[in-house]
Amino acid sequence: MKKKVVNKVMVNWAASFLSVVILLSMVAAPALAAIAANSVNSSSIVDSSIRTRDIKRNAINSSRIRNYSIRKEDIHSGSINKYKLTTGAVNTYKILDDTIKNADISSSAAISDSKIKYSTKTKNLSIPAAAFTPVSDTMNYANIGSILIPTPPSGGGMWVAPVSLPDGAKITKVRLDSYDTSTGADVSGALSRLNYPTNTPTAMANASSSGNSASWQHAVDNTIVDPVIDNINNNYSVSVIGGTGGLALGGMLITYQVNGP
Repeated sequence: MKKKVVNKVMVNWAASFLSVVILLSMVAAPALAAIAANSVNSSSIVDSSIRTRDIKRNAINSSRIRNYSIRKEDIHSGSINKYKLTTGAVNTYKILDDTIKNADISSSAAISDSKIKYSTKTKNLSIPAAAFTPVSDTMNYANIGSILIPTPPSGGGMWVAPVSLPDGAKITKVRLDSYDTSTGADVSGALSRLNYPTNTPTAMANASSSGNSASWQHAVDNTIVDPVIDNINNNYSVSVIGGTGGLALGGMLITYQVNGP
């Protein structure tokens, strides 16, 4: 008798347990079905319901974010900073044209010359014969632009030309381009500066033709005195001295270096 009672109790318990399982499955099934693929969208998420600590590292990356799904109004001010970006995470290919304007960049973060490291660049300033003018109206010469030729009867003289270089530039070389077929005279060129406070002229470089040659000569001086340009306190010029009889000036070339654009 007792055995029959126990069996009956066991059957009733099993039936009850099975009923509970069936009931729970009927309740849970619709809930599980509701969380199907793409069934959760931004409208389903309450503000602040998802926090940073709720998201696993690397759970969200660019491959899982649709284009234009995040707008600037969705991002709080200061929520993205350089400490939250990995190297290479932002590049020109990920920034649309005209999306960043001057107004979007704070004055402290703006790019200025002081924040740019420039490499040293070597440049050349060409001063052609056409730029030279005589220091005296009594001098006789012919200047066709590309060549200046002293002519009789004055017997030669001096010609000068201005030099305009950027402030802070460093002159490394001065070259004189001349034609000299004379056995007794040369063409001499010089770079000079005039200091305003002291009114003192100083020769910075000198170059001269040499000997008798039937071709153009390129005399060089690379030992420059005080080579850094200071336009506030000085002005700069070149001068050429030459006589008649087989002498001609092509021009002068100044090589200099700058640390800038």
